[in-house]
Amino acid sequence: MTSTSDIIRNRLELEGINLPKDLFNHTIEVLTSHESVRGFLPKPLPDKMLQAITTSARSAPTSSNLQAYSILVVKDGQRKDRLAMLSGNQQFICEAPVFLIFCADIFRLKYVTTQQGYRFAADTLEMFLLAAMDASLSLQNALVAAESLGLAGVPVGSIRNDPKAVAEELKLPKGVFAVAGLSIGYEREAVRRGVKPRLPEQVTVHEEQYSTENIDHYLNEYDQTMISRRTYDGRRVSLAGEPEKDGVDYGWCEHTARRCTRPETIAVSASLRENLRKILEEHGFSLR
Repeated sequence: MTSTSDIIRNRLELEGINLPKDLFNHTIEVLTSHESVRGFLPKPLPDKMLQAITTSARSAPTSSNLQAYSILVVKDGQRKDRLAMLSGNQQFICEAPVFLIFCADIFRLKYVTTQQGYRFAADTLEMFLLAAMDASLSLQNALVAAESLGLAGVPVGSIRNDPKAVAEELKLPKGVFAVAGLSIGYEREAVRRGVKPRLPEQVTVHEEQYSTENIDHYLNEYDQTMISRRTYDGRRVSLAGEPEKDGVDYGWCEHTARRCTRPETIAVSASLRENLRKILEEHGFSLR
């Protein structure tokens, strides 16, 4: 078992990156120290602390100042329990004192357009992407703000597992879609495992133009890192209807490839999120 003193707490240390002292400020420290935490104390957040987080979230960039997002703040225990059940039965949602839900929201844009006496004609894929990006940027701001205040958090994509039930629970009107959740709170002791390695910079950061040079080398290097950390022990994705392969190193490449052989989901049932386009269109979004 890894002791607390052995935990690597930021990516700079993990990757051996040495920044000059004048570049290593509190913001960089918070960003490079992110770790998804899934265990919280039953301790409420002060109202002003929550306001600081939501105000930071509302300060995120937004395309054309349309502000096509909304944030739902859920603190009621029974509602958190129901949302946890709809999100893959993840207990940390119940534990965290606050569950924030970030929504793509074009309801307000449609309302304003109608109120001003015009016909809303922005039913496009671009508008959905714009709203989803607004919501995502807002979530990231909220997470960074929470971590800067000494809290822990974890984004929750599985809020999309059952969009209709979530919409009913939250009374979302047509034109509002829950993109992701964010559990925040005071972490329980001994829940951290250390910053998780990311793909090498040479694979994800490109100079001027996209490059696949030495991609196999760097992917293999990353694979061996994840295998040595036993990251996927007990988390193997089964191959539906196919026997297990013999002698395959189960690292990031194998795990990721298996995830991509089916509709994207982190839950047991591959059918979840499969009909997302149909649900979005039923709920007021157009993807044309």
